[in-house]
Amino acid sequence: MPQFRDPDITDRAYIGATAYHAIKRYFAHAQGLPVGYDFEARYREYLGAALEAPNRTAFSLASMRFFASLQNGHTSFWDEELAQRSRSLPFRIRRIENRWTIVRSRVPQLHPGDAVVEVDRKPVNDWLKVVREHIGQSSLAALDWMTWLRPFLLPHCFTIGMDDGRRVPIDLTETGPEGGPLLSSHVETIQRMDGVTVIRIPVFDDPKYQEAAIAAIRGVETSRAILLDLRDNSGGSSPGDLLSTIMTKAYRGTLVFTPMTIAKSDASNSFSGSVPALPTTMMQSGSDTTLPLLDAWKGKIALLINGGSASACEDFVLRFKDGDRGLVLGEPSFGSTGQPYFARFREFGMSFRVSSKREYFPDGRQFEGVGIEPDVTIPVTRDELRNGVDTQLERAVHAVRAH
Repeated sequence: MPQFRDPDITDRAYIGATAYHAIKRYFAHAQGLPVGYDFEARYREYLGAALEAPNRTAFSLASMRFFASLQNGHTSFWDEELAQRSRSLPFRIRRIENRWTIVRSRVPQLHPGDAVVEVDRKPVNDWLKVVREHIGQSSLAALDWMTWLRPFLLPHCFTIGMDDGRRVPIDLTETGPEGGPLLSSHVETIQRMDGVTVIRIPVFDDPKYQEAAIAAIRGVETSRAILLDLRDNSGGSSPGDLLSTIMTKAYRGTLVFTPMTIAKSDASNSFSGSVPALPTTMMQSGSDTTLPLLDAWKGKIALLINGGSASACEDFVLRFKDGDRGLVLGEPSFGSTGQPYFARFREFGMSFRVSSKREYFPDGRQFEGVGIEPDVTIPVTRDELRNGVDTQLERAVHAVRAH
């Protein structure tokens, strides 16, 4: 593991000042904040906690809480050393049927479909309050999705109470074989006997995933239909070439608003004390219309998404749906994108990002904190997790064939 230097009090002040400047200049989501949110008061509170923090961990957690208060999925603070010191969670928990539900597990006593009702003898939601204070998201659904994905926010040992009365001790240092559905981490093509080809695309954070997906589509042109499995695809770079490969009608992008600083205007407003705490003067672009290519693949195609389909993946799904290319199936998407401004402090292994744009659907409807609704909703159920069958995928394939 790389050795990072701990920031001293001067370094902490510099990181805090850099954060203040970046948020004041680039943060695009002031209108999404709760009524009465006082940025200056929050920052002063944070700065006090950051400078008085007894150690590196306390400083980083204070920084995470401050960024989380901005309630945006593309605005956050990160400490690489803190993340590397923690072990991966031996389970995945999602809110399913309004219960915190085990989806995958390396703990022998925890099974997919089991519901968690308490931790360390406290109601699970009460126990999670401190964890959730460090995770900023634009919606409750997105916050739920991210809640159990930050192991460094959890104690090393705790006890989970299940809805059937069992209590299961958890030690984050334990490892073992994983049970439950595990989505492929590489582009995978499955040609099914029913004539539907499923192409799994896990992420778009490297051009190789888009290139592999295009090659897979070109390689199964005689397929009855293609289903692109984009569940848990957290994005990366918007896959424009993949859109060009499959879109057969014109499609629109988003309306984009990004902060614009006009020094003279701010100077004038400063005389009356009316300069806003966060950017409110915005420059609008879009929505742009893209025409299809003549050699685009013209077969039947559909998408399968869930709450983990985010950012650049949502850019793709939104344009696919606007161009009426095919069905979008599954669960609502994550609801956050933002082309963040990054500040990196490499000697400390720390960084932060600030979302620099707020996007809307082409017709002006809110996207941030809402996401993309599927044409056909196919929720994950506790029963399918217990049975070990990817019923969500099977129902999606059935919908594609019937459409």
